[in-house]
Amino acid sequence: MRRVEYKDQEVLIHTRSGWRLLDSLAEQGIAVECDCNPKAGTSSARCAVKYPKAEAFLLTAPTEFEYKVLGPEKVEKGWRLGCQALWK
Repeated sequence: MRRVEYKDQEVLIHTRSGWRLLDSLAEQGIAVECDCNPKAGTSSARCAVKYPKAEAFLLTAPTEFEYKVLGPEKVEKGWRLGCQALWK
């Protein structure tokens, strides 16, 4: 199990290769609102999740869309969009 932060709350989630971070939260019964539309380039970032930087290697690299929506500073601090981050 891994620890993540969602809406200022620490949560333990199961991980599965190929799953989105969003899927792992849903499996734990945590409903995550997600209105991201990478093709249109729009998002309110409601599915933003903070992941420990020391374990970032377990996820795919941040996408250009994540950098656009969250900004480089937040991404560098471990923030990811749950709909974009995949478990390796």
